[in-house]
Amino acid sequence: EPKVKEAKVAVPLGLLGGFLDASGGGGWGPVVTSNLLIQGTDPRKTVGTVNTAEFFLTFAVSMTFIATIGLEAFTVVTGGLLVGGLIAAPFGAMIAKRVKLKTLLLMVGIVLTATSLFSLYKALA
Repeated sequence: EPKVKEAKVAVPLGLLGGFLDASGGGGWGPVVTSNLLIQGTDPRKTVGTVNTAEFFLTFAVSMTFIATIGLEAFTVVTGGLLVGGLIAAPFGAMIAKRVKLKTLLLMVGIVLTATSLFSLYKALA
């Protein structure tokens, strides 16, 4: 088992991740999760905590969005994403609980790298 450490830079990281998520429509998960893992935090605790915090962050951003633009901004696609996320979340928690720590770190690294490469490809294409 890898040695687990406490995060040294959490508040500025949360502020930056929240700003990127609110202003650009994404960034909380990749920015915060990867940085906390690099700092040596427990992967299970990190993934669970980041996802829980992301729920509240997204809720606050969505409420602000609805208050300023109105309910018509929410479409069928948004509803589908919400329902899909609610269905998928328990499975993610079960996987994170049962998978070995090293395997979980590898899986998180692969997903973060793949999504970052895809975003980079879209930005450059």
